[in-house]
Amino acid sequence: MGNKSSKASAPKANAVLPPKEEKLAPGKEYMWPVPEEHADIVICGNGASLPCRALFMTIKHFDLPVDMCGIDFAKDLNSPEHLAVNPIHSIPCALVYDSSKPGSEPVSINGGEAIIYFLKDTFGDLIPDSFISANPAKKAEMMQKYFFMSTVVYRSTMYQYVYPVMGLMSECQYDICKRDFSLDIVEQWANKGSPYFQGTEPSWADFYFHSLWMGNNWVGSDDFKSLPWRHKDVIDKYPASKKIIELVGELEAVKYVNSTGLGEGSPSVELVNQTGFFGMLAKEMPGNARKFNYNTAVHPNAVAYVGDAAAQINMPLTL
Repeated sequence: MGNKSSKASAPKANAVLPPKEEKLAPGKEYMWPVPEEHADIVICGNGASLPCRALFMTIKHFDLPVDMCGIDFAKDLNSPEHLAVNPIHSIPCALVYDSSKPGSEPVSINGGEAIIYFLKDTFGDLIPDSFISANPAKKAEMMQKYFFMSTVVYRSTMYQYVYPVMGLMSECQYDICKRDFSLDIVEQWANKGSPYFQGTEPSWADFYFHSLWMGNNWVGSDDFKSLPWRHKDVIDKYPASKKIIELVGELEAVKYVNSTGLGEGSPSVELVNQTGFFGMLAKEMPGNARKFNYNTAVHPNAVAYVGDAAAQINMPLTL
């Protein structure tokens, strides 16, 4: 999908924007449910979540007229009201309202990949080309970095060394074997950038990589130093990557998102990292393998919140 122009194009959901010369009101922040007074576009997410956090950083950095709605994993994610507008029941999710049809159901856009394209197409005059280029080749070059980070790097680091201590996901040798390789690739990209991945200004890939770093530091405190691998323990091997993490972390919008929760049930990632996700994380890996259940109805994102039902999917083994 390539933009032919840096100008904003009207979203299919008919979210009507005011004339370009009129200053857009900044978005609001609140917990679910979406209040009666809301922006035409509402991003639902949780501050502890890697992809949600990257979108929240984007909204704040460019002062987009987009509301941020906190979703409590325990009580909101699978509630009938949330499922009615987000049947995929994962976050982030963008709810796009048609202001010309009050009371109508919003269009639901699920997933950070689709949402960031939508935001760029909708607010092209607010989101500069340095973040997501209108040039197809430049955009593809940046997005390959993002997709590599959001798949290979994410799955070979946070999936394997952080989520298991919360009872989430399962280990996969295919992913684990790509850990050092993928971080080396990111370091090569970081070395070619100046000082960010794409040049002098941060891009969507920079925001995502910083957010991944923060997610990998759920286990950053000394309580978890016996884990077999932590991003913080190896980051000095990747000085260019570390520099990008630090530069993004110095941006005011990023500092705000990292330190500010949306409300009870959507904490800041800094609080999550300081508390080991409020004591919910095991201090050691639960095993070196897992039994796989082909028939469970428990969603992986719900494992930490469903009590004994978690045993349907959280079945670690030691072999």
